[in-house]
Amino acid sequence: MNQLRLEKVGIPTVTVVTNDFLDLATTTATQEGAADLPFVVVEHPVGGIGLDAVQKKAKGAFPEIMKMATEWQPGEASDETTIKGTVYPAPTIEVKGTVDDVNNYFFEKGWSNGLPIAPPTPEKVEAMLEGTDRAPDEIVWKVPPRNGVLTVEGVATYAVMTGCKPEYMPVILSALDGMKAEGFNWRGLTTTTHPNGLLVVVNGSVTEELGIASGVGCASGFSHPNMAIGYALALMTDVVGGSTPQTEDKTQQGWVGNAVATVVAESPNSPWQSFSEEQGFTKDDNIVTVFAGGPPTNIQDHTSVGNEGLMRVMANTINNAGQNTTCASKGDVVLLVSEEHAQMLADEGWTKEKLQQWLWDNSKRPAGEYAEKCAEWASGYLEETVTDDTEVPIVTTPEQIRIIVTGGAGKHSQYWGGFQHYKSPKSQEEVTVSRELSK
Repeated sequence: MNQLRLEKVGIPTVTVVTNDFLDLATTTATQEGAADLPFVVVEHPVGGIGLDAVQKKAKGAFPEIMKMATEWQPGEASDETTIKGTVYPAPTIEVKGTVDDVNNYFFEKGWSNGLPIAPPTPEKVEAMLEGTDRAPDEIVWKVPPRNGVLTVEGVATYAVMTGCKPEYMPVILSALDGMKAEGFNWRGLTTTTHPNGLLVVVNGSVTEELGIASGVGCASGFSHPNMAIGYALALMTDVVGGSTPQTEDKTQQGWVGNAVATVVAESPNSPWQSFSEEQGFTKDDNIVTVFAGGPPTNIQDHTSVGNEGLMRVMANTINNAGQNTTCASKGDVVLLVSEEHAQMLADEGWTKEKLQQWLWDNSKRPAGEYAEKCAEWASGYLEETVTDDTEVPIVTTPEQIRIIVTGGAGKHSQYWGGFQHYKSPKSQEEVTVSRELSK
């Protein structure tokens, strides 16, 4: 929150927030150490309502803004701004009844999202911890938006609840390390109105050892590690981080990817270098990479016998106007390319680099066909003058179109748009640095 930086150097601020986002604003301020930040609340919405409506709301709020700016004083520091309670060892509870009773109890307490859970008994949690060498009291992450403390023991608890096996723990912990990395912006991703989902890509021999699917239906059900790991990551971050609908999670419609993260392995049959090899690792290194974006868009082409038709379909899919990643965005996008599509391209001499460049060039469309202000945004990102008639790429550079080969037989690929338009410290918010798996 920029206003917190100003307050810390003695510059008073007043934050105007709509009623629908007040809970998120107060939670964020509290976790940043400013529980008593001055807010002026106006009726939602304030965007896309026209100048007259905006001016009316501004005039109505102005007296309160002036009052807050000139009369407001901070209150006493509150213990509520600090994390209370024992983090490790986690307290235990006793629930008498059936497994259904346990499920109902956890849901009523806000500890599950409505999908079934397995009761996390101390014995099962202890067994799950055998899957990692990391100490159970290690704090893995203070998960935004409420900065809930997630320990290794907590990770094991949610792994039990979501049906994971102990050998899945290194993948889960590595994914969490990626999600908390600087530049990934989990707070923004998990509280935005955009229906983001998490995409986890696993490379290396661990995919075969654990049975992480890379073929038919790899991003759907019936692969135990894919589903259980995805469920665990989504549940523990939402519950511990406090990002639930109606409060901190503001995704408007949402989709199933909010409840179960998408986990896939990259295909061993790819004609190109794997994504992890592109990042400097070897083919045998066990690597977990996390992206955020979506929901995915299908790319279907069963009729093209050459690359030109297929690439044209791809280009006209990735430049859809309603996605977040447009107007020369600084974020990454992801193409999950099927083995057949990849082989078609490779057989005619196309590398990933050539495909990235071609798609970047040929997916451009006039800025005026995107949302208003596209030309203004693109001018800043490209550092050149852009008008509504200027054809602009979806992202700033071809390298931001990430290509990963996965999926079974057939001629379908997937496009995952990214999250944000604006420039971030790393020039991308959607992908973290790949990380070595470690117990």
